[in-house]
Amino acid sequence: MDTDGDLVPEPRGVPGAAPTPLAEVVTVRHGLLVEHELVLAAGATAADLTSAMILVPPRATLINFHGDVDLSLVFREVPGDDDNAPCQT
Repeated sequence: MDTDGDLVPEPRGVPGAAPTPLAEVVTVRHGLLVEHELVLAAGATAADLTSAMILVPPRATLINFHGDVDLSLVFREVPGDDDNAPCQT
């Protein structure tokens, strides 16, 4: 309410750029070889990690990691892994 007793709408946030994610997955394809790089920024929570990790196929193998400010985990899909192929009857 304002000083006259009239209702005033709730203030809304200023629209702007979306916040930068603290965990994200970048997928790179080299022919049949597929790699997924999971990048974690400082301040990422377990929930951020879990939300990003679901984008990496379960059978992908950790092949490399590096980091200075951010941590990067590189996973590689096993060539010929048919777990993600459509079911055929």
